Amino acid sequence: MKINLHRWLRSSAHALGKGVGWLRNHPLFTWPLLILFGLGASAAVAAYLYYWSWAMKFDMNKVSQMPSISVIYDRKGQVIQRLYEQNRILVDGSQIPDVLRKAVVAKEDERFFYHGGFDPIAITRAFLLNLVGKKISSGASTITQQLARNSAEMFDRTYDRKIKEIFLAMRIESHFSKDEILTYYLNRIFFGGNIYGIGAASDAYFGKSPKDLNLSESALLAGIIAGPNSFSPWRNPAKARDARAKVLQRMVSARFITQQEADACNAEPLTLRPLTSIPGSYVTFAVLNNLPAEINQETLYRGGLKIYTSIDLDFQKTAEQKIEEGLTKIENDSDYKHTTHAQYLAHSKNETEDLAAPPYLQSAFVAINNRDGGVLAIVGGRNFDESSFNRALLAHRQIGSTVKPFVYSNAFNILDYSAFTLVDHSVFDLKNPDASVVPVGPNPDFISAREALRRSDNYAAMRTGIASGVENFCYLFKQATGADAPPYPSSLLGACDVTPLQLTSAFTIFPNYGILTKPWFIDRIENTKGEVLYKNQSSQKMVLSPQIAFQVSDMLRGVVDGGTAAALRGTFDMKDDMGGKTGTTNDYKDAWFVGYTSEVTAGIWVGLDKPQTIMPGGYSARLAVPIWGSIMKIASPHFPSKKMAPPPGLTYTQSKTEQKVFFFFKSTSVSDRSEYLRDDQITNGFLQRLDSDMSIHGGGLAPSGTDSPQQQQPKKKSWFDSLFGDDEEDQTKPADKPKTQVPVTPAPSKVAPAPAVPAVPLE
Repeated sequence: MKINLHRWLRSSAHALGKGVGWLRNHPLFTWPLLILFGLGASAAVAAYLYYWSWAMKFDMNKVSQMPSISVIYDRKGQVIQRLYEQNRILVDGSQIPDVLRKAVVAKEDERFFYHGGFDPIAITRAFLLNLVGKKISSGASTITQQLARNSAEMFDRTYDRKIKEIFLAMRIESHFSKDEILTYYLNRIFFGGNIYGIGAASDAYFGKSPKDLNLSESALLAGIIAGPNSFSPWRNPAKARDARAKVLQRMVSARFITQQEADACNAEPLTLRPLTSIPGSYVTFAVLNNLPAEINQETLYRGGLKIYTSIDLDFQKTAEQKIEEGLTKIENDSDYKHTTHAQYLAHSKNETEDLAAPPYLQSAFVAINNRDGGVLAIVGGRNFDESSFNRALLAHRQIGSTVKPFVYSNAFNILDYSAFTLVDHSVFDLKNPDASVVPVGPNPDFISAREALRRSDNYAAMRTGIASGVENFCYLFKQATGADAPPYPSSLLGACDVTPLQLTSAFTIFPNYGILTKPWFIDRIENTKGEVLYKNQSSQKMVLSPQIAFQVSDMLRGVVDGGTAAALRGTFDMKDDMGGKTGTTNDYKDAWFVGYTSEVTAGIWVGLDKPQTIMPGGYSARLAVPIWGSIMKIASPHFPSKKMAPPPGLTYTQSKTEQKVFFFFKSTSVSDRSEYLRDDQITNGFLQRLDSDMSIHGGGLAPSGTDSPQQQQPKKKSWFDSLFGDDEEDQTKPADKPKTQVPVTPAPSKVAPAPAVPAVPLE
């Protein structure tokens, strides 16, 4: 029906004139109406001033600034964990493609580029519908109004909220450009689950950056804004497709795309990333446990931090996988009598309690980069969801024979030990030794220090530790591990408690030539602007001289080449230049192995949270070494090692001793193998044999093979000296002590006997 505008205006003016004339002829009604009009106008002005004042006081930073997730990255930039109150990845306008902008505008606010913050037509329509329905059920919010509502966190369904929303929207429009408003909106809007913003949504649904979204993906995301959970493509793919189709049709109506493009897009299947969630992990626990004090919870969970760590995620996954496989294999052994992990899961499938000490077999693993001290992998248990207790950081367990390298290091430092030194390993009572007297058996039986460490001989280690001073050992142990060892002989056999991280870190002194670098997890932390808030500072200290560290390290090679960890060469065919030490505590309660190459030091512990026998005969070689080998067999090639060369001040040589056999005649004997001796040991002699008075010092050298790293020929003797003389000052007395490079506490003149040890570490 056509309307004559001129006729309509003329009739309207005529009706208005008649109304004014009637009021003029009836003054009784005129004044009340004028008063009411005045009151209404005053109320309107007051309301306007109130809402405008409220909008003007609103902090505009709340529009542009919003909580953002913090991300933990590994050393290669791979995401380890996201930390958030709201899962949001902030993106700037350059990362939002034009097709996504058009899809959102077509669906949510087709007049977005033309209004000043609110759409009068849409508001009038919604008002009339709500008036008829007698409740506010239809919305008319523009994109700017939605941004205003979310920025001010106004979610109640009242007219007061709606009016505030409109006034704030007008102020936002006057403060920001349309492109900025759309960018802030897309960063803030809810996309279902715990997904906020287009950055997190495009990653969660499609595994890609927003700038890489195509038409189908953009239309789907725009379609689910109205009902993120109802239209979730994971839960309701049919509803999600319908929502996508509606967006595409609106884009056609807005002439953003053609009908042919919409039809082709509708024919495409939904291609989604699998629904994933990154659970908590022992790595995340370790990182958060090592955050600098200036990073508070507010900054961590809302500040959009980028936390770059030393972790190698591929190494980490390998360790987790191989530990689970290895522990499962142990649990399937007929000798294992405890609850298995599978049995635990079957029994507690309906329980979600986080247990500090689950009844099944556990393990902890740490790998450290020798170059800088960065932790490459850390496994604190079998399953973080079942037990968040991080054993690698928090579990203090006895270490058994993994303590022995430090016992011998102390002896090399205090007593001028060498790998040639002979030690009595005859049997004596290990439970009640006197810390002030070296035990002497009725029938001494001597083996070399190298052989004693290779065999992990307890009797030789105890004699060595007592002779070099228990308190001296405790000082060195504290320097290496950071942990206190009780000043009793039982500590010499590993009756001291440390964490896997502490023990693994301590072993790095051997491939690092005596230097201990404090282990660390976090390399740097950046804020959303790329500013560095924290940068790791390396912390190093000298624990042993380079020469002693290498001498002991060379002995530890024997443990791998033909000792208790020989499976690494045989079963796992590992060719690296490497050393290490096994450890099994009394009654087979703990199994340890710590090994290293020039690049990586790694340690593993296997046991039950409540200490008890794992299984009969549960030595480290049976339980810990195979798991360590399966991990490092895969990881080691990614950290190519080098041959560990001796430092200056060492000579590779054979030992020579001389004895008078008849009057002035002397007999010379030469050892079968070559060992490394320090320059001071060549000059002053080394402890040749540990006996009750430690009075026999070796002197002289014998030629070694041509493949010796360093060659030093002995000084030639004259004929007279060969018959009657000696090139040592006096071999019947201890040689002058060389100055050590690492301070040690004085050996105690008298130490009280240690209390009885309940049981003795097995190896």
